[in-house]
Amino acid sequence: MKGVAHLILFAIGWLALVAPAPAAEDLAAVGEVTQVKGDAARFDASGVAHRLARGDAVHVGDRVETRSHSTVALRFQDDTSFSLGPDSTFTVNEFKYARADSDSVVMEVLRGAFRFTTGLIAKARSRSMQVRTGVVATIGIRGTTVGGEVIGESATIVLLEPEDGATASAIEVGNAYGSVIIDRPGYGTTVPDAHSPPTPPQRMRLRAIDNLLRSIQSSQRVSVPR
Repeated sequence: MKGVAHLILFAIGWLALVAPAPAAEDLAAVGEVTQVKGDAARFDASGVAHRLARGDAVHVGDRVETRSHSTVALRFQDDTSFSLGPDSTFTVNEFKYARADSDSVVMEVLRGAFRFTTGLIAKARSRSMQVRTGVVATIGIRGTTVGGEVIGESATIVLLEPEDGATASAIEVGNAYGSVIIDRPGYGTTVPDAHSPPTPPQRMRLRAIDNLLRSIQSSQRVSVPR
């Protein structure tokens, strides 16, 4: 029996030696939490939950969730910022930075209200960043500030004034059924479901924009055309 036990221990030790370790780049932080109000959590790639606090790291593969009456703000290595409203779910699918032509960002909002401002990656190469709104549509970026909300299989997406007040900005919202380009702040589109194209760009009601931004409660200053 002792011989069998020794063989088992040896096999376990060998497996531990040959089992592939997680890539260093997957373990490295790609962003951090800059603000938390209420209760928010990060679920790592293994599904383990970590309650969020200011200064906590965010990694590729993480899923961030907020509870009712809770908000969270994130800032990534290239200065991309992301704010989430109550009852939101957000994932960091891909983040590659400081690799010149191979830089890329892919993030996804599965539910809830959101606001983001692009950072250096999108400003250098607009096609390097995508924000998915669940199964509904994908937002292509051209250096900008965007607000929106995902509810079930529908999404509303609005182009906001750029933070510097001068940089030209635009987004392309599309799915398998069509796409639209929005290049005027205060205008947006609605995607009613995963099997419909985005509606033509239309000026969004100020009340709708204000309600969206109030829901997010971002600490950053936001301006919308009056």
